[in-house]
Amino acid sequence: MTELEKQALEMRDQLHRVSPSFCLAKWTQVTLHLHSGLTHSCHHPVPHKIPLEELKGNPSALHNTKHKIERRKQMLAGERPSECDFCWKIEDTGPNQISDRYLKSLDSWSKPHLDRYSQKHLADNPNPSSVEVSFSSKCNFKCAYCAPDISSKWMEETLEFGAYPTHPSFNNLHYFQVTDRLPIPENQANPYVEAFWQWWPELAKELKVFRITGGEPLLSPNTFRVLEELLKTPRPELSLAVNSNLGVPKVLVQKFSTLLQKLEPGINTKDFTLFTSLDSWGKQAEYIRTGLKMDLFLENLHHLLETLPELPIVIMCTFNALSVVGLDRMIDEVAELKARFNNRVSLDIPFLRYPTFFSANILPPEFHSMLENSLRRMRSMPIFWDHEKLKMQRTLEWMKTPLDPQTLTNEREDFYIYFSEFDRRRGTSFLNTFPEMESFWKLCESAHQNTERPPWT
Repeated sequence: MTELEKQALEMRDQLHRVSPSFCLAKWTQVTLHLHSGLTHSCHHPVPHKIPLEELKGNPSALHNTKHKIERRKQMLAGERPSECDFCWKIEDTGPNQISDRYLKSLDSWSKPHLDRYSQKHLADNPNPSSVEVSFSSKCNFKCAYCAPDISSKWMEETLEFGAYPTHPSFNNLHYFQVTDRLPIPENQANPYVEAFWQWWPELAKELKVFRITGGEPLLSPNTFRVLEELLKTPRPELSLAVNSNLGVPKVLVQKFSTLLQKLEPGINTKDFTLFTSLDSWGKQAEYIRTGLKMDLFLENLHHLLETLPELPIVIMCTFNALSVVGLDRMIDEVAELKARFNNRVSLDIPFLRYPTFFSANILPPEFHSMLENSLRRMRSMPIFWDHEKLKMQRTLEWMKTPLDPQTLTNEREDFYIYFSEFDRRRGTSFLNTFPEMESFWKLCESAHQNTERPPWT
C-alpha cells in the first residue's frame, strides 16, 4: 500500500467519526458553469441551476445554493446524497477502496477545514477554498464525449444535424432546454459572470485553488482578466490552474505565456499548473477530439514548457472505450516528455462515465488484459509517480465492473449507432483509425442488427 493510500484511509476514518457520508468537498469545493448558470460540489454530481433570486445581494450563492445546503445537512446526518453516487459505487466495491470523497477531503485545500465543518451545524455561506470555473462555452473542439452546452462547436453541429440516433438520443437539444442548461449567448450579458466578479474580492481572500476550464479558456477574455487581477492584487497562497486544449492559434498561447511570465510564484500566486487533454495519441487522439492537430498541440506544449521553465503540465486522459488501444504509445510518449522536461509533465487518467455507450466498461475481457499490460508498463517506469499509477489502477478496477447482459448489449448497440453517424457527419472512419478494434466493432454491429428496441426519441 502506498503512502497516499494509507493517508486516504486515515482520512476516511476521520470523516466517519463525523458521519459515514461526510465529505468536506461539499463545503470546500465548487465547480461553476457560469456560461449556463450551473453549480455542483465537487465536480462529480450532476450540476444544478443557480436560482437568480438567490444571487440577489449574495453572490456567494453561486456556491451556497439552497439545494447544496440540503445535501450538506444530509451528510452531517449520515445520509448518502444520491447525487454523490460516483464515490458510493467505488466505496461499495470493497472495504478499502479509495474514493474521491477521501482524496478530496485529504487535499491541502480541504483537510484544514475538517474541524470547522465537522460540527453538527452549518456554516453560513462558506467561501470555498477550491473553485473550478467555466466562463464560456466557446470552443474550437468538439470532442466525441462532449456536449453542446459545453462546446460551441458541438452546438453548431447539433443545430445543423440534430441529435444522434442513440437510445436515448445523444446531445438532443430538447434535453438541454428542459433542464435549463443551454448556454447564455456570447453576445448577451451574463448575470452569473457578473455575480462572480462581484464575489471575487471576497472569494479570493480564502481561495487556495482556482482552476479555469471551458469551453476553451484561452478563447475567453475572462481568463486573461483573472491573470491581470492577480498581477494587480497578488494572492501568494493561491494555486492557479488553467485547462486548455492547446489547439488554439499560437498567438493566443504566446499572449498567455507572456502574462504567466509576469506572475511571480510566491508573490502573485503560490504556483501555476496547466491542464491539457489527450485521450490517446496521434490520429486516434485526433479522432476522439475533433479539432485536435497533434503537430500544433505539441508545438504549443513545447513552447510553454520551454518559455516557463518551472511550469508543470498535467495531461488528462478521459479514459474511454477508444483509449485502451493507444495507451501504451501514450505512456511511452509521456515518459519521453517527463524525461526531457525534468518530470514537469504528468498523466492523469480519470475514466469516462457519460455517455455510457462510450465508456470503457462496455469492452470485452481482452481489452482488460490490454489495460493490465499498460499498467504493468507504467509501473515498470520509475519516472511515473505513485498517484499516476494509482489512478490507472482505479480505472482498471472500474473497467472490470460487470454490466448486466441486456445493458451491455444496449450500450454496444448505441456505440455502433453513434460512431456510424459520427463518421458520416465528420468524414472520418472508425475502422481505418482503430483497426485493432475491428472484432469489437463487429460485435457492436451484431448487437445493433439483432436488438429490437423502439425508435430513439
